[in-house]
Amino acid sequence: MRWSRGALAAVALVTVLELVAACGGSRSGGAVGESESSSPPLSSVPPPTVITPTGPPSTPSDPQPTGWIAGRVTQGGSGPCYGLETDDGIQYALYNADGVTLETGAVVRVRVEPLLLRINCGPGQHVHMLEVEIVG
Repeated sequence: MRWSRGALAAVALVTVLELVAACGGSRSGGAVGESESSSPPLSSVPPPTVITPTGPPSTPSDPQPTGWIAGRVTQGGSGPCYGLETDDGIQYALYNADGVTLETGAVVRVRVEPLLLRINCGPGQHVHMLEVEIVG
């Protein structure tokens, strides 16, 4: 049996009309059960605004330790990398290329400054060790 173009067009039209009717008829877009409002309610809270800085910060946002710190050597040897842990549990990765020998477990006091080299001396905050005093 051959279908004529007119018969195929009629079947297609009826199918489309039945699908549209099943989806809610003549409503404009949206899923079945959606409200007919034109837009969602607006928030009463104003949007956040971005404040542009007036200049650079007066103090560093991530200050590096400078001055003297004391603790126990966790990684000893003759350098250039050492490990130190303070009584507060803060770990430091010390760098010093002078060939200083430190024993693991020794209690020391070290003068440090921010480390400018990109070197990995182990876990903790990386600092340059300027001086060391063995306390115990």
